[in-house]
Amino acid sequence: MINKITKQLSKLKENKFWHNLFKNSFFAVIGEASSSLINLAVVIFLIRILGAEGYGILILAQAYMTIVDTLVNMQSWSSVIKYSDEAKAKNNAIEYHGYLKLGSILDITTAIIGFILCYFLAGFVGNILNWSPLLINCAKIFSFVIIFHFSGTPTAILRMENKFNLVAIQKIISALIKVIAFVLIIIFYGKLSVIGGVIIYAITDIIGHLILTIMAFHLIHKKIGLLNVIKAPIPSKAKEFTKFTIWQTLTDAVDLPVQQFDVFIISKLSLEMVAIFKVFKQLISVLSKITTPLCQAIFPEFSRLSATSKNIEGYNVVLKIRNVTLKYILPISIIVGLTSYWWLSLVFGSLYGHYWYIFTIYLIAHTIALSYTTIHPYFVSLGQVFYSFIYVLISNIIYIFVAYFATINFGMLGLIISYIIQYSIVISLKNIRIKKVLKLNKKTLIAN
Repeated sequence: MINKITKQLSKLKENKFWHNLFKNSFFAVIGEASSSLINLAVVIFLIRILGAEGYGILILAQAYMTIVDTLVNMQSWSSVIKYSDEAKAKNNAIEYHGYLKLGSILDITTAIIGFILCYFLAGFVGNILNWSPLLINCAKIFSFVIIFHFSGTPTAILRMENKFNLVAIQKIISALIKVIAFVLIIIFYGKLSVIGGVIIYAITDIIGHLILTIMAFHLIHKKIGLLNVIKAPIPSKAKEFTKFTIWQTLTDAVDLPVQQFDVFIISKLSLEMVAIFKVFKQLISVLSKITTPLCQAIFPEFSRLSATSKNIEGYNVVLKIRNVTLKYILPISIIVGLTSYWWLSLVFGSLYGHYWYIFTIYLIAHTIALSYTTIHPYFVSLGQVFYSFIYVLISNIIYIFVAYFATINFGMLGLIISYIIQYSIVISLKNIRIKKVLKLNKKTLIAN
């Protein structure tokens, strides 16, 4: 048995794709999991200090900022990776430098625009949604985070250079800064207002973005020199690069309903329900801390396979990861869900434990959705960003209508049902499109 495992590990080390994937995923998981646990401690702390209603205000303000950030602030990391890999495959250093420059220009410009819109529209949006003056002010404070969120190209740099260990360090340091800041405030002042909590949250998020940016550009300066990037001409495929970035941004934008609008829909029930749902979402996101790093690590590998016309090999990887997730992670999720009444009540209170069945259904549904998590970066690596936008748009339009009416009639359960419908549509449509693009049939695939 040991010899068999040793042989399998040796094969993985010899295969550059799997070697890079496991190494980078390991560091990414460490960073995501550690920061997630620390941030979960922050959530528990804030609920205890601010109360469910105060924490609900913070969450709504942060959600507003995230929505504007996603709509306006282009994160060009996927474009930088895709087009930089193409330039590297052709040994075209000047084009590579040009893509880094173009990505940075897009990142910084849209970050500034995003901040301006977020800050000055907070009052207008707040009046429409009947927000309190406190919530509007919190939204304005969070808007300052956007102006420092120009980390798309820095993220691409670290991922292309396989420096996922630096990304992990950045995530852990940022999370630790947040928890230390809150603890110090309580030690020295003994209390924390909602505004104070929002200010600390925003400042520590800004510090996190700046740490990532400094790490990436320090690496580039050592390797190729920042001056070469600054002096580089705009690359020949600048138009295609920009279009790719726009379509990717639009895809993220139309995916906002399932990512961020859920708290606004739940807020129609009560601020307490916002807090409960956010805690459930935060707990379930622990799973994403395993799969999200995998997506981050695998996209550069998919991009390299695409640049060398090995797309079928990439799709086989998607199916293998799906099968492993369903075989090993799904049973664990079921056990965690079925025992959640006791530990939710113990950690968060009886109000949270009362909705254990909602948490269980949500957790199982999320696990199944995450089994297909690598299909999304693979789809983008094929250059199918336009179709990705269309599929996500269709699924989210359906989600909005179902979620609104289902939540009114069935509460949180209605929101979970709409989530299941949304991800089922996206995954099904992407699978159909992939098989059409690659002209696949069942015999072609290694895994099914």
